[in-house]
Amino acid sequence: MWTCPDCGRSFTRKNQRHACGTGDRNAVLRNRPQPIVDLYEALEAFVRSFGSVEFVTRQRYVLLRSTRVFADLVIMRDAVRVAIHLSRRVDDCVFFKIGGDTKSVTHVAKLQHRQDLERVKSYLKEAYECSVHHSP
Repeated sequence: MWTCPDCGRSFTRKNQRHACGTGDRNAVLRNRPQPIVDLYEALEAFVRSFGSVEFVTRQRYVLLRSTRVFADLVIMRDAVRVAIHLSRRVDDCVFFKIGGDTKSVTHVAKLQHRQDLERVKSYLKEAYECSVHHSP
């Protein structure tokens, strides 16, 4: 592990390129409709139950990171778009886009209601577990 001397964040690679700091959660949620804020907060609470997770925010984007990014979010006006990085391909109609490379397969879903979040919870947990047990 390498720790940035400027911001104190830890990374698996020495001199990992990054933006120092984790951003402002409130800025990401500002001016969003309350149902989207509530959905984001439910997702955040669920993911925090996994253990040590860093939420890195920039503008309308949120990266979910253990020792590496396992999911990323875009906070939209009518949805929370989630991209979940798994070690395998999952054929589930909740995902409208699936793509990958040699390291992972990214599954993208738009969450508009709590039941949408319920459908992706097991995949978020799986992605987190994979990121924690991933050897760089």
